[in-house]
Amino acid sequence: MEEYTVTKLSALIKRSIEQNFDNICLKAEISALKLHSSGHAYFTLKDEESVIDAVCWKWALLKQKTKLVDGMKIKCIGQVTTYPKSSKYQFNVKAFEPEGIGELLKMLEERKQRLAKEGLFDASRKKPIPKIPRLIGIITSPTGAVIKDMMHRLTQRFPRDILLWPVNVQGVDAVNNIVHAIEGFNKFTGNLRPDVLIVARGGGSFEDLMPFNDEAIVRAVVASDIPIISAVGHETDTTLIDYASDLRAPTPTAAAEFAVPERVELASQLSRIFSQLNQAIISKIKHNKLLLSSNKIMSLQNIIMQKAQLSDFTFEKLISATNKNILDKKIRISNVKISAPKIDFKTDEIYNKLIYLTSSSFDKFKMKFQLSSQALENCSYSKILDKGFALVETGKGRPITSAETAMSQTYMELVFSDGKVTVQRKPTQTTLF
Repeated sequence: MEEYTVTKLSALIKRSIEQNFDNICLKAEISALKLHSSGHAYFTLKDEESVIDAVCWKWALLKQKTKLVDGMKIKCIGQVTTYPKSSKYQFNVKAFEPEGIGELLKMLEERKQRLAKEGLFDASRKKPIPKIPRLIGIITSPTGAVIKDMMHRLTQRFPRDILLWPVNVQGVDAVNNIVHAIEGFNKFTGNLRPDVLIVARGGGSFEDLMPFNDEAIVRAVVASDIPIISAVGHETDTTLIDYASDLRAPTPTAAAEFAVPERVELASQLSRIFSQLNQAIISKIKHNKLLLSSNKIMSLQNIIMQKAQLSDFTFEKLISATNKNILDKKIRISNVKISAPKIDFKTDEIYNKLIYLTSSSFDKFKMKFQLSSQALENCSYSKILDKGFALVETGKGRPITSAETAMSQTYMELVFSDGKVTVQRKPTQTTLF
């Protein structure tokens, strides 16, 4: 009998299995997925009854449009091989695709519901987009029409500074690239920190847009302190990043329009606001001018006359109220006198004394007020005008108190005791009149 070493036997088994089970198409469900730091993926493939270990090397993962996810049902092509160090066989996955869009949609819906329950899609946590951002950060592929269209639209509407973070927008590296870009922008400080971020890519197949359904991207968007506008695919395309972002744009070009205002429209709005403000100021000035004009200070004589008339009315009301009060007291005393006839009430004498004292006191105050009013009136400028003097005023009714002021006036008014006279100074004159 031929003798074998363990290593030789393992090699023969490995060669035999690989030759007989090469390019096998296998339908199974992914389980126990582990993504190694080396970039390789280790997992198991299972159906209702059996399980087989599987591996997908980094070079194969980079070629796939869809990311491996636990619980996903896939159709994969590969080779059965062995791992001699542990005497196990495994399936080497060379290519794979989801087994039907229905399964993938079901998985995404479950993920959406789970993230929604965590509150990651709540409107209350969304941040407002700044009206006029100073710096805009864009996360997208540096090549292709997307970035060119966005730059063109931004320049047309309202030119702003742009900071581009180039990333892969599909494939296995796309998720890590985009997450790293969002986190990187948030670490910037000072003038390099954008006021708003735009995550964008053009249209593509359902599989092409799968990175933007990844949970890692959703959580990075939610954790961002900088507001984010998502612009992935066409108007009908919806990915989970759209629910997590602060604003969803139907296209990358629309995202550029949402990020900045229309320059011409903004200038028109500012012009209208300035015009309205100017009209409001002019209207306010006119109103205040009219108010001041209608509330000119009255002459001293009119003020005195009004106060004198008010004092007369007040004195009359006080005397009337006092007489009524005394009469009421007199009636009450008389009623008491009737009920107690032995008590001597000198009500008439008391009443007459109260009337006398009250009238005398009011007469004294009234005389004092009249003397003060007369003294104040004697000091009025109207009394001075009666003596032949005149008050010089501008055409707007302001007094002129110096020759220098008078020389600067074209029209003046001379106020006499019996009326006003308007005078005009000729420019050639060197004197007032």
